[in-house]
Amino acid sequence: MRKISKGIEPQSLTRFKRSDKTLRYRDLPPEESRSIRSSCLSEQYGLCAYCCQLISIDDAHNEHIEAQDRAPNRTLDFSNIVASCQLTHQCGHGRGTRPLPLTPLMAECETELKFYLSGLVTGHTQRAQASIEVLNLGHTEESNKGLVGKRKALVDALMYREGVFPDELQFEDKDFLSLLLEDLKTPADGQCLQPFSPVLVNVIRHFLIQP
Repeated sequence: MRKISKGIEPQSLTRFKRSDKTLRYRDLPPEESRSIRSSCLSEQYGLCAYCCQLISIDDAHNEHIEAQDRAPNRTLDFSNIVASCQLTHQCGHGRGTRPLPLTPLMAECETELKFYLSGLVTGHTQRAQASIEVLNLGHTEESNKGLVGKRKALVDALMYREGVFPDELQFEDKDFLSLLLEDLKTPADGQCLQPFSPVLVNVIRHFLIQP
């Protein structure tokens, strides 16, 4: 995950809510739902809020961090909505309405999860491990072989693009790793991050704190 900083809700959503205080998310017209998703995608630099793969407005859905059935008064709260990928067995669709103890709206999501170059992920804390399993983010290869394999392949591609062999990353100079980390955190043309780049950022951070 990557920490998402929520911004101001779309003006059209503000007008929609003001028109009738009893309205809920289910009452949204399709164009307004799309506008919300567009704003979320901008905040997320084109990546799924949970797995960090590349998504688009037509290949994503609006996901409520606090599920609609658990928080009916927050269904139109923009600060509670992110964009998630459409895969049925992971992230928003895979989670259903189960609660998330650690979310991408918390800064700790970048430190309590630990990614590996193998494509696997584990949690440093109980809440991190719980969220990984609820979202099916690949704590074992058997749990989500497709995501684990895709994550490894694209993270490897990011390293090759920088002239780094995956097996040699941990032996690179720390100054170089710091520069690489900052490059990975910078959106291309200010709009999109590379798919799974927050995963490689996480791996590099763990290498940098090693003695």
